[in-house]
Amino acid sequence: MTDDPGSLANLRDIVVPPTVPFWPPAPGVWIIGMALLAVLAIAAWRGMKRYRSNAYRRAAAAELEAITATATVDQVSAIIKRAALVAYKRSEVASLSGPDWAEFVAARLGREGGTPTMRRLLSNACDPRQQPSAADRRSMIDEAKHWVFTHPAEATDEAS
Repeated sequence: MTDDPGSLANLRDIVVPPTVPFWPPAPGVWIIGMALLAVLAIAAWRGMKRYRSNAYRRAAAAELEAITATATVDQVSAIIKRAALVAYKRSEVASLSGPDWAEFVAARLGREGGTPTMRRLLSNACDPRQQPSAADRRSMIDEAKHWVFTHPAEATDEAS
């Protein structure tokens, strides 16, 4: 070694700092991780709440599926009314029958162009001369299933 600071004999290799370890992570990673965990927990809680609040829809659809072959207008109407009693205020739904009940169901079906089969059959449900054909029964059950899954449920005082 020489005393000359500019001499090439005095060169040393570059000192590289040690590699950054994977663990423990930086504080920002902890914050982002906790925020992501909180968002996932809230989403799971809301999903479970929605799943539970729609249990009556699944039960009504299962009942409609079970009576498909031997369905009568009264049976379909009773299933829809039970679902409506869960989704809407009892005072609003319980007293409805005949054309008023048919109008209530049709107004909340959500299909463009209305529900001619469902409305006609529910309006004339008490008339023993009105026996629906097999095609009408199938159409009524399809419309009933559609109603069960698509009607807008109102927040009722009893449900909260």
